[in-house]
Amino acid sequence: MKRRKLLCHGLVALLLMTSVLTIYLAGHRVRLPYGDEMEAAARLHQQVVAAVREERLRRGFELAPEDTLGLGLMGTYLSPITTSLGSEEAKRTSQLPDFAALTVRLLHDAGARPGDRIGACFSASFPGIDLAVLCAAEVMGLEISYSVSVGSSNLGANLPGYVLPEMILTAHEAGLLSTLPDLITMGGDGDAGENMMAYLLEEEEDIREIEALKERLPGEGLTLTAYDQGYEADVLDRMARMGDIVAFVNVGGNILGMGDTDAAVSFGQGLLPEADPRIGPKSGLVERYLSLGVPTIHFLNIKQLCAETGIPYDPVTVPQVGTSGVYYHRSYARWAVAASFGLALVATVAVEVLFRRKGTDPAC
Repeated sequence: MKRRKLLCHGLVALLLMTSVLTIYLAGHRVRLPYGDEMEAAARLHQQVVAAVREERLRRGFELAPEDTLGLGLMGTYLSPITTSLGSEEAKRTSQLPDFAALTVRLLHDAGARPGDRIGACFSASFPGIDLAVLCAAEVMGLEISYSVSVGSSNLGANLPGYVLPEMILTAHEAGLLSTLPDLITMGGDGDAGENMMAYLLEEEEDIREIEALKERLPGEGLTLTAYDQGYEADVLDRMARMGDIVAFVNVGGNILGMGDTDAAVSFGQGLLPEADPRIGPKSGLVERYLSLGVPTIHFLNIKQLCAETGIPYDPVTVPQVGTSGVYYHRSYARWAVAASFGLALVATVAVEVLFRRKGTDPAC
């Protein structure tokens, strides 16, 4: 009796799985209503990256061998301003223009509209995504207040002779981006570059490169800020600079954004779900804005983010703008979904009723 009952329930489960699979296969992709805006941001990103690539080559820095896409945003494995390790595949993927399209999508989901003000914290570890956020803000007509770091993990913007603030300046001078950063820090430990390889290895020549960088940036109109009031005061100062914002975007693992603990890693990636984290002296911008109910977008764990949004991870070639899954959502016939679950429910109840009849031993 029990064996036949179990078999019947197994057949019902199989019926349900078959129905769900059929519905999924019958579903179709529907382009998002703001797909044109997403494409515009992606095309602007292509122009920005091309300008940065040209300036990089003009300064005498060849493209990294790991940059098989030839986009020009990847640095080297080890440099004086390298702060930590990173994934080669993630760094290569983060250069794609699809991330500008994704940012438009996420900002729409966050409720941002033309004329709104957003805030951002950029790590130089993902220059492609940093530029993508700026392109999205440009196309959407958003005001953006943001900070950038100089230090980067390996294969990010870690060339001391051409750092992230200068990449943004290149695009600004080309007339592609309208807003320069309102805060530039060294990044890394203490947001002061304390764990940069030059300092860890105590290489005098490398330290001189960093000192030359510090002297060069102000001459280009890029002022470095050295925080010295303590971590919590620094984070609160950054929030005060951003003012009232409708959304916050964090890119990478900058200590200002992520906090001085590992708490922010657990929140996930993309547009984060509402949360009410406990705020303490070591809480960063991600935790603080979540606690205030401000929609927060987090670009980290690039492989998982790609899987969730339809961006190809580490592709052989750059996808054509407008073709990847990030521009679409999948649509299903609601009546078919309801009918499938209804059928499964009826079948499950029928099995229970049949087997509860006294003396009944139905054959399935």
